[in-house]
Amino acid sequence: MMLSTLTALALAATVTNTEAVHDLEPFGGHVVACTEGGLELFTPAGRAVRVLTVEDGLPSHFCRALESTGDRLFVATDEGLVSLDTGFRVTPVLDVRWQALPPAEDASTPDYVSRLESLAAVLTPGATYTAFSPRFAGTAEGRLFELGTSRAWSLPGPVRFISDTLDGVDVGTSEGAFSIDSRGRLSAVGNVPTGPLSFAVTEQGVRIVGSTGDVRAWGAPGSAEALRVPEGIAVPSAEATSAHAGTAAPGAGATSAPASTAAPGAGATSAPASTAMPRATHAGPVENAAVPAGATVLKADWAGTRASGVFLREKKGWRRVTPTGQLCGNHITALARHQGRLVVGTFDRGVCWQLEDGRWRTTRAPSLPSDQVLGLTSDGQNLYVATTYGLGLHDGKSWSRLSYGARNPVALAKLSVLGVSQMEGGMALVDGRGVSLVTPDGSPLSLVKRLPLPEGWSKHASVGEGAGRFLWMGSEDRGLLRWNGERWQRFHDGRDLTDNWITTLSTDAEGRAIAGTCQDGFNYFDGAKWTRVRAAPGLPSSAIVSTALVPGGALVGTLLGASYFDAGTGEVRALPGLADPRVYAVLPEGDSALFGTEGGLSTMAWKPAPALSRR
Repeated sequence: MMLSTLTALALAATVTNTEAVHDLEPFGGHVVACTEGGLELFTPAGRAVRVLTVEDGLPSHFCRALESTGDRLFVATDEGLVSLDTGFRVTPVLDVRWQALPPAEDASTPDYVSRLESLAAVLTPGATYTAFSPRFAGTAEGRLFELGTSRAWSLPGPVRFISDTLDGVDVGTSEGAFSIDSRGRLSAVGNVPTGPLSFAVTEQGVRIVGSTGDVRAWGAPGSAEALRVPEGIAVPSAEATSAHAGTAAPGAGATSAPASTAAPGAGATSAPASTAMPRATHAGPVENAAVPAGATVLKADWAGTRASGVFLREKKGWRRVTPTGQLCGNHITALARHQGRLVVGTFDRGVCWQLEDGRWRTTRAPSLPSDQVLGLTSDGQNLYVATTYGLGLHDGKSWSRLSYGARNPVALAKLSVLGVSQMEGGMALVDGRGVSLVTPDGSPLSLVKRLPLPEGWSKHASVGEGAGRFLWMGSEDRGLLRWNGERWQRFHDGRDLTDNWITTLSTDAEGRAIAGTCQDGFNYFDGAKWTRVRAAPGLPSSAIVSTALVPGGALVGTLLGASYFDAGTGEVRALPGLADPRVYAVLPEGDSALFGTEGGLSTMAWKPAPALSRR
């Protein structure tokens, strides 16, 4: 079983989940899905072909929007804007973090690149842009800017859709739909579906898509007057105080400009220049227009969803074409081996383990106390899942849930279980007020003893891990504790640590430990003395979010990448090319390691090549 699992992993150095879809675009004889796990290619009949990842040159797996000029497909990701040719080879375009792209209309590739460069030059830096039209730009913070003027508006929720009208602009956010007239007066559109909303431009007009699959037409005939603006929405005058200076983007000022592409999750087509979208005051129902729940984008007979992938509409209804049995989620927080199988814990999508055929089996609440996983441990017999709402336990047949204030035979004293470690005498269940040492002899577990934290230590425990006779606890304000089987010992900043805010721990039975801090690097303990590393040429960031001891040193995950620390020389060496730079879990396996990131799973060799001897 171990061999088959490792073989499946070796087939691809990067594994992602493609079930969160933000855009769809036909290109190069395929339909391309813009997902949070890369670009997934489908045949026109709906067969999944391949997934493009960072290994193919994408700057990030987190795709936000697509736009095609015919011979090039432009891709907006969280780490940059690139284009692909019809052979799906990647070329960098702009170092911007846009979550939308302006409509290409009939522009050639050089003209569209020039338009993108001009737009980048006039946008206020620092904002996260989520929607564009020829005259306006919207942000993730709910701000709408009129390009080339000082006018700006505040709206509820991220801006998802902008359409210039003859006398103003229509704006869709995740929370509602709004119209703004030429004088800057904002009106809310009534009768919209349940949010979060997405928006699609089709041949029949704009469609407002609700989270449950309900679809409404924006601008249906026979509508009533626009509703009064809800309380709490700022409606500045034409002389809005929030400035957005700069030259208008290409095409700005055209009152009959085409409707803009929707932001991530909206359609990418646009209306002809002679048919600017009419002023919308009502969202009417669309007969027989139900789409898959959680739909984010509609393109002809294709639909993308928030958590179920891509669907293709056929005679009998919608058929999911995104492959099942995927990795449970891309934001990975924990990794472990259980009975030879790789187990992955995620930030909000439970746990999954890899089967012999390379597919994944997923478990979520209510089998688990929570889908937010903080740690994973196996004792060979049981799999322990530490979550924010208690402990999940799998005995090989079924799941049990143990938590503070509910079924609690192991004396947990706080709701979150920070970690589970195998130690001498049993398994240590760590919570914010102490440790429960348990054995698997009972049903489901037997409490051996409860070990409280020393009086006066921190009320904000952050992490705990143990091995052998040693148990370590980290806090947000008081540094570290170590239990040696008889007493607690404290370690603080100054003499021992770079900082008292501990974010991650890795320990072993020989007494070694490495502790990462929130923003001051990491601290390595060899069993006798500390080595403190605040910054180093090979350390991508001083914000440490994961650590793992290896022979002779440690692996360190940061918010900007991973590194190997050589305890003998003090050298720190960067490990580039991971699925995502935010590395929240590390599992060493021989000379290589598995890295759980916010953008998927990577495997990479960490051990440096031996130095060549000279004669």
